[in-house]
Amino acid sequence: MDITQIIQHPILSLVPKPILYMFLAYLVFKVLDFTTGLLKTWKKVVGYKSAVMRDGIIRWIGELVGIVFVIILDLMFGLNFYLTGFTLALFLYKEGGSIAENLQTIGVDMPGIVDETLEKLNKESGRK
Repeated sequence: MDITQIIQHPILSLVPKPILYMFLAYLVFKVLDFTTGLLKTWKKVVGYKSAVMRDGIIRWIGELVGIVFVIILDLMFGLNFYLTGFTLALFLYKEGGSIAENLQTIGVDMPGIVDETLEKLNKESGRK
């Protein structure tokens, strides 16, 4: 079964294409976040802790359940997938920030505005 057959599944035909693309982008961002997190442990910036990885996987499963939940709400209440789009946008924003932070931690030179924004967010959240 290839990706085209999966996207054309009858259940997924209920979901608009932009929402499907956002969901696929979310999955790609998750893989990138996981990969950059592993790179941090390989570079020994942070130590490997199975509990941290386990909690991250549990949180990811929770996010997937949350996405399915908002899709059901959108279908039930006829919200035209606004709630799903908003939820996915927030998850994409969160994952993008996490990827940028991981890249910065392992020593990748980020554009100035990204560094400044991460520094500001870390200062506001009390990290660093």
